[in-house]
Amino acid sequence: MVEANPYKHQHYTHVKDEKDADGIAWTFINKDEFVKFPFKFEELKDDEFRANIIYTGLCHSDVLTGRSQWGPANYPIAPGHEIVGIVSKIGKDVTNIKVGDRIAFGTIRNSCNTCKACSAGHDQLCLDLPFPNRGTFGEYWGGYSSALQQPARYAYKIPENLPSDRTPPLLCAGVTVYAPLAKFCKPGDKVAVLGIGGLGHLAVAYANKLGCHVTALTSTPGKEEFIKKFGAHEVRSSSDPEDLRKMASEFNVIINTLSTANQKMFGLYLDLTAPEGTFIQVGAPPADEPFQIHAFQILMKNIRIAGSAVGSRKETQEMLDFSAKHNILPLCEHFGFEDFPKALDKLENGKPMFRCVVNVEEWAKKNGFFKEYK
Repeated sequence: MVEANPYKHQHYTHVKDEKDADGIAWTFINKDEFVKFPFKFEELKDDEFRANIIYTGLCHSDVLTGRSQWGPANYPIAPGHEIVGIVSKIGKDVTNIKVGDRIAFGTIRNSCNTCKACSAGHDQLCLDLPFPNRGTFGEYWGGYSSALQQPARYAYKIPENLPSDRTPPLLCAGVTVYAPLAKFCKPGDKVAVLGIGGLGHLAVAYANKLGCHVTALTSTPGKEEFIKKFGAHEVRSSSDPEDLRKMASEFNVIINTLSTANQKMFGLYLDLTAPEGTFIQVGAPPADEPFQIHAFQILMKNIRIAGSAVGSRKETQEMLDFSAKHNILPLCEHFGFEDFPKALDKLENGKPMFRCVVNVEEWAKKNGFFKEYK
């Protein structure tokens, strides 16, 4: 029996000699092995661009995908959907960006533009393209690489005052919390943010600048002043059942970045919602983790439960502009490109403060992978 070649991919050709490669990616070749992968791109399509990645962020969804915890992954796979790059090449039909532009690329690479969701402006929820083709990584590869090639219409212009080394997490964590808060919050609302980590610290900042009174709920005692620096007006416990019961029905909007597995605690979280309020779930657990509610919890207070999957193109650009206007930036730990496995381990097994970002540019320029095309 001939074993399958773990380096064979339908879109990216593995090369043995790095000198022949268009780029170097860090890939999962199976759920246990994470290795460097020199590759060549397919020919650039008319609507695509190619970019030298300068900084790329790591997201927990990268791990869930790479470890096949969201279903079988399309190995080999280079995850990553928090990307800042410099455009090096464009197809003949590309008009929204040009060579030399600093651009951002997020979680979505494509959409049909004609289905009900796309027609309503919710292209991130496209009904006609399967997610492996629609998402930045799945069938294609994302930002765990020195170079990126993707459809140009999902490249975003970065406001000048957003620094490249802290912008990447905005493309996932930022828009994931900004989009539902901008949709459901109004000035003066009382907003609770559950979990002050990679998503939560940005949710606190956005809710504050949207004019809301923000309560941060954390399981880590002694961090009150630290968390208040992000914009929280109050800091309370997310793990003390008695304290949670005291806050029942207090908040117009709750955004939950945490797991849903502990049904007792989740019930207490849901009870925090005021009558006619909105409970937003943005934490994305493994696919087999349950999500259960008691009907009377929502019936007796007319509570709305909302999910939020990143944001549309319009919402993503709006989030970047809002972040620039209000100087909202994630707290990041930085790693070199050669230390990608260390960054992944910190994300997966440690407690980063709060997002992990890899400096690709420095390594690429030293090693001949900051490409210029004629």
